[in-house]
Amino acid sequence: MIMAWLWNSMIPEITDTCMFLNSAKEIWNAMEHTYSKAKDAAQIYDVKVKTVAAKQGNKTVTEYANQLKSLWMELDHYRVIKAKCSDDSAMLKEYIEQDRVYDFLVGLNSDFDQVRVQILGKEKIPGINEVVAMVRSEESRRGIMLETPAMVASGSAMMVD
Repeated sequence: MIMAWLWNSMIPEITDTCMFLNSAKEIWNAMEHTYSKAKDAAQIYDVKVKTVAAKQGNKTVTEYANQLKSLWMELDHYRVIKAKCSDDSAMLKEYIEQDRVYDFLVGLNSDFDQVRVQILGKEKIPGINEVVAMVRSEESRRGIMLETPAMVASGSAMMVD
């Protein structure tokens, strides 16, 4: 049943290459070996170039963070890292998380220098989700603070008329 599903999900030219394999696992392994881009150095390089080039620019903090998160997910897909033990795995995960925080902070607009300094000044660098939340909070606070005088002024003008 699974083999039929795999065959039916392929174009005929590809199906022909695996019709005589004996199990779904053999089909899957053959397709993965032939078509997977995991461990593809050129793909990894391309995603890393896009990650390094990513800047906030005119994007909101959320848009910028989502752009990077999408690139990181793609990078995770291409990089296949197998740790030998759980301690190594935990250390590697923490290293990758910190690296992503640095990527995010590097591309932020200079408007966020103050919050960047606060984050980098912490004894333990927070995870990427916490950092994004901190910067979003600052972005929100600034938006409210910048709107308030204009709203008060327009409200006052309405009272005078």
